[in-house]
Amino acid sequence: MRMNTFFLGVLLLVNGVFGVDADEVSVSVMVGDSVTLHTDITEVPRNSKIIWKFGDEIIARMNEADGNPSTYDGPGALFKERLKLDKQTGSLTITNIRTEHIGRYSVDIKSTDAKLKTFQVTVHDVVESVSVMKGDSVTLHTGVKVQGSDQIVWKYEDQVIPIAHLNGPDDAKWRNIHLKDQTRDLVIGIIRTNQTGVYTVEINAISMVLHRKYYIAVGVGVKTISVMERDPVNLHTGVTEIRGYDLILWKTEGNIVAEVNKGTNLFGPRDLDDLRFSGRLHLHRETGDLTISDSKTTDSGDYHLHMSNSAYTLQRTIRVIVKTPPQSGAPSGICGAGVRLVVWAVTVFFAARFVDNEIKGVSVNIK
Repeated sequence: MRMNTFFLGVLLLVNGVFGVDADEVSVSVMVGDSVTLHTDITEVPRNSKIIWKFGDEIIARMNEADGNPSTYDGPGALFKERLKLDKQTGSLTITNIRTEHIGRYSVDIKSTDAKLKTFQVTVHDVVESVSVMKGDSVTLHTGVKVQGSDQIVWKYEDQVIPIAHLNGPDDAKWRNIHLKDQTRDLVIGIIRTNQTGVYTVEINAISMVLHRKYYIAVGVGVKTISVMERDPVNLHTGVTEIRGYDLILWKTEGNIVAEVNKGTNLFGPRDLDDLRFSGRLHLHRETGDLTISDSKTTDSGDYHLHMSNSAYTLQRTIRVIVKTPPQSGAPSGICGAGVRLVVWAVTVFFAARFVDNEIKGVSVNIK
């Protein structure tokens, strides 16, 4: 019996010291966001120690015995007044995060079942600003793969957006929105000018809590273009440069007629997919604008623009109408008809005078 107890004690010791479970989580946030890195435990185990590191530098620790968490400013006071350690779970929150906080974080939970978990934190220094036109459709991405227990809340100007059948009563202002099932991306269809503003998503996942902000500016632009046959048709993306987009597509009648794809390093028109445009499509290298030269009436129709990156997707429809110009002989024909009408009127007038004078016995010669 003593021998069995001895082997059991050795087994527990080996599991505690050498049986370390290691996980790594990738976290992507924006400058100014707050992010919580979770330990994945609901309560700190008895007689355990929790140590948080940024690289090799200890930035927070806590002993279960005394229950008093300690945080440190880190190298160069990098984390001064930014760290919070949860007493119950040992999770670490970094507030007002900056690009200098990019790096590898680790939490070491020293207890009977030791656990080491690491996080690779990326901080983006550009706040996502989305410029759209009234009537566009825009999708704001969460940037995470949603698990069943994850909680995601979308806000507009710090107020929770009421989504019918999900978190609130029906609201006429937000009837044009829905969430994608797998990602919980926010889709705003046929966007209106009164939906300009700041949108925030709060993601409470198993391994982290993070926030992302977007600013949407809704403008009024041309959605119908009417030109005469043979004139160029200019379809605009509304951006000054396309470097911020991973994919840009121009489509009509189900065919892709132009594409910018960073993933495949593809840039240019695809007029072979639609022979109507053979040699007449031109894609602007900086803006992604599409020009149809030497337009024809068969070019009339709806053209669909798709622009996407990791943060959002924009969709726009532009209607093109190509008209046949009036016949060149029409103006001269009108003038000729007018001249003939005048000659007829003069002839009738003098004929009437001649008849009247004959009745009176007066003879009038008309030359």
